[in-house]
Amino acid sequence: MKSIFTLLALAGPALGAVSFSLPGNSEFASWALSSTNHPGFNTFRTAANPWTSTVSPDAGSASAVLGKVSGSGYIGSAFLYTAAVTGVFSIQDSSPLANLATVIFQGRISDPLDSVVLNYNGGNQALAAGFSLVVPGSPYPERAWQWDLSGVPGITSYEIIYSGHYAATSLAVTAGNSFAQVIPEPSSALLGLTALTLTLTLIRRRV
Repeated sequence: MKSIFTLLALAGPALGAVSFSLPGNSEFASWALSSTNHPGFNTFRTAANPWTSTVSPDAGSASAVLGKVSGSGYIGSAFLYTAAVTGVFSIQDSSPLANLATVIFQGRISDPLDSVVLNYNGGNQALAAGFSLVVPGSPYPERAWQWDLSGVPGITSYEIIYSGHYAATSLAVTAGNSFAQVIPEPSSALLGLTALTLTLTLIRRRV
């Protein structure tokens, strides 16, 4: 029985990875991607037929907006979908939290994205996330990326640029003014999921 409790403790980080709590002040914005919530984006759009505006969040206090940069993408009955063509998208916040120190981007996304980078203050820094995580879920895995911006003073705006061929039921960004690594290293997340599998196997064998 002691080994089961140990394995459950190891599984903790992966199981809690879809909910993040940052120290200090923080803000978030989230999108529940459906044509009911966003009816103006439910027709197929290509690079030659772009979105006519950005998509405001459904919840949260952050001023971030979702936009399409190029390629395909539309919001269907229950997801944002790129059909057979890669789409390039952005989440921009022109008035983020003061003293920005970290940003987390996450969503229930069907497939690995081709690229996820962050720019700030109108630049093209293309910063890769320092930490990332994938947690199995339904209907799609929860994918998350975190940037440590504590060494970059005076951030007055940021944008996350990401691309891929995917479907997503939800997206969200969380920003904080104090950095703490809340996304575990991939090896730790894998260990947690492996431990959970072993735990369930041990429990079944004991029944």
